[in-house]
Amino acid sequence: MIPNQEQQPLTGLEIAMRWAELPSEHLSAALKALNPQLAREHAYRMAQLAAETQEKADRRNHRLQMTGLITGLVLAVGMLAGAVVLGVNNQPWLAAAFMGPSLLVLVKIFVLRESAAADVKAVQKAYATAQAPAVPPAAEPGAPPLV
Repeated sequence: MIPNQEQQPLTGLEIAMRWAELPSEHLSAALKALNPQLAREHAYRMAQLAAETQEKADRRNHRLQMTGLITGLVLAVGMLAGAVVLGVNNQPWLAAAFMGPSLLVLVKIFVLRESAAADVKAVQKAYATAQAPAVPPAAEPGAPPLV
């Protein structure tokens, strides 16, 4: 053995190889010592595998959550900017549709990753009731102005 080297615990195979050097009547004692060791090693490996699998699942879930948050933020900022642009260009009914329930529902879908049927119905109702303002017909040249 090398000095200052930590001694590692023996594996089940190493224990069996050392017991194999002894006479055959010691075989039953070797098997009794080997079975618990192999069971401990197996349980340890299975626990390691379960921990690695859980860690991968946690990483994937974290990535999914962060992607939803970022997508929801970009979508909300984009819809707000679009609503401002539409409001400035004299289209308040379309700006209201961007700012209304559709913004809330889309952000809810991406950030919370859930959607309810009531949310979809609210968006449909908002779009159905949002109508463009009536534009009066153009007057013919030479006709009296419409009052």
